[in-house]
Amino acid sequence: MGSALAKQLRAPTPGSCMGWIAQKIMSMGNGVDSIDAVSQIDSAVVPENPVIVEIGPGVGFSLREIFKTLSPSRVYANEISTAFRDKIAADKEFASFIDSGVLSLHSDDAKDLSFIPDNSVDIVFAFNVIYFLDPLSIYLQELNRILKPGGSVNFGVKPMAKDLEKSVYINTDWDVCLEEMKSAGFTDVEAKGERLEGPTAYIPLVGTKPK
Repeated sequence: MGSALAKQLRAPTPGSCMGWIAQKIMSMGNGVDSIDAVSQIDSAVVPENPVIVEIGPGVGFSLREIFKTLSPSRVYANEISTAFRDKIAADKEFASFIDSGVLSLHSDDAKDLSFIPDNSVDIVFAFNVIYFLDPLSIYLQELNRILKPGGSVNFGVKPMAKDLEKSVYINTDWDVCLEEMKSAGFTDVEAKGERLEGPTAYIPLVGTKPK
């Protein structure tokens, strides 16, 4: 895959042919992988009506599942792609959450989430995102800042990412990612077993902020 398409898979450009192709690719499978990844969030550490940050919700497959199964009191959806933010904002179901103040959309780079207070978030969820976070250490420090003690960070990574454009897909060595998570102060850091099969296969990388 060329770097041009790889960049569009990170953040599709509205109105561009390549951006349209990227959105079609990312919508294949109707989000079965990211939806499944929401189900893998450890229910034992999820409080009632949690505060959640989703980084890179895309068209909203996993975001919809978050509302359906976790009943959050507040969700910050951080999406750098204008095309995807527009899709979420135009969705009637999401619009009702936006109007009520439960859901807010943000275009900020996740290395600076200064609009989110320290120690205020229960869950960070990011599927197909960790590859693009450079330098990863800075992003992990910011996620550690916003999480409450006992809160969890939940990444979903796809084995196929290892074969994509290295200049764009930077973090594809899962062992290195786990070590970075530990260095940022997370505990109980692990790569769980691979889930699903074929193009939908993914691996959860998880960690917890110490209490």
